[in-house]
Amino acid sequence: MGPNSNVSSGQQQTASKNCADQGNLIYSKKISNSSKSGFTLVEVMIAVLIIGAGVIPVLTLFMSGSRTVERGGLILEATIAGQNILDRAKSDSFLWAHIPLDIKIPDEKFSQFSLPEFFSKKYQASATLSIDTAVGHTILGTGANDPNLIQITVVIYWVENNFARSTRILTYRARTNSFGLKTATRY
Repeated sequence: MGPNSNVSSGQQQTASKNCADQGNLIYSKKISNSSKSGFTLVEVMIAVLIIGAGVIPVLTLFMSGSRTVERGGLILEATIAGQNILDRAKSDSFLWAHIPLDIKIPDEKFSQFSLPEFFSKKYQASATLSIDTAVGHTILGTGANDPNLIQITVVIYWVENNFARSTRILTYRARTNSFGLKTATRY
């Protein structure tokens, strides 16, 4: 074997080494590309855990807010129903002829006072209407209760999620169209 054969043998070794390196490079690129093309199960589980940790509190706040809005709507509906009863009771033709008075609503005798049918049926709602002289409000200088000041109270009761709820509305009405009106001892 001559010098040409050594060169060719050396070139062959270098060429085969280069070819083997290129093959390894191609093989290693295939491995690295395939490992970057997907996620491992651990990575997916960690991502789900992180997303879940952020989503659960948001959903909890949403549900809590929804319940609060519903509860507020019920209180508003009860207050409107109570205000309607109060407005009917404040009419002069009814009020001054019925002192004192306690009514449980609904009452057939006083059919002008009622609760909305939907509210009454769905939430087992009822109410009371109380009309009496205003306790603790006296004629100045005498200490006597003022018969010209009337306290009107409406209390609405309902059941929400098996819990008894109520709201109370209170107002006063003064008799100002009376000629014998006495508000102080100086008159």
